[in-house]
Amino acid sequence: LYPQPLAAVGVGLAISAVAAVINLVVGRILLLAGRQHRSITLEADAHHLLTDVWTSAGVIVGVGAVSLTGWLWLDPTLALLVAANIVWTGWRLLQRSINGLMDGSLPPEQHARVLAVLDRYRSQGIDYHALRSREAGARSFISVHILLPGTWTLARAHDLVEMIEREIRDTLPRATVFTHLEPREDPTSHQDLGLDR
Repeated sequence: LYPQPLAAVGVGLAISAVAAVINLVVGRILLLAGRQHRSITLEADAHHLLTDVWTSAGVIVGVGAVSLTGWLWLDPTLALLVAANIVWTGWRLLQRSINGLMDGSLPPEQHARVLAVLDRYRSQGIDYHALRSREAGARSFISVHILLPGTWTLARAHDLVEMIEREIRDTLPRATVFTHLEPREDPTSHQDLGLDR
């Protein structure tokens, strides 16, 4: 409440700058590893270090600006901006963590890639429905009902489904794909009655 003038800030700023650079390098490495391995834990650690970088940058800019200008209100103002960044980063991490814990569905971009694979087969008279997806940690799980001509042999249907599953796994390498075959001619095959089908 009662700001005091700063004294001898050079050494403190230098130490903060070195620590910020180290945290920036380690944070970027952790962030890349977290994204590569789809690990929310590594990404959370990375964001923790990166918020430390923003905190250090805020301290350096705030202390430097106050020592140059004498405007004591700059330091707490920058501290509030840094705090807002920390809260925002924490909120985003919390949302992602909850989605992972609750087995949330695939992100829209990944869901669109699955649809693109399935839609390519529609031109061959193959249809699908009851597409469901979820994420659990680094894994994705996809379930879909494939509608085929009832006259197909089991071997032919199996070969096609293997091809579809492989294409989905090619576009989402950490996906486990479950398919259920149904004859296209059966009216009940087109109904999504619930998760038990």
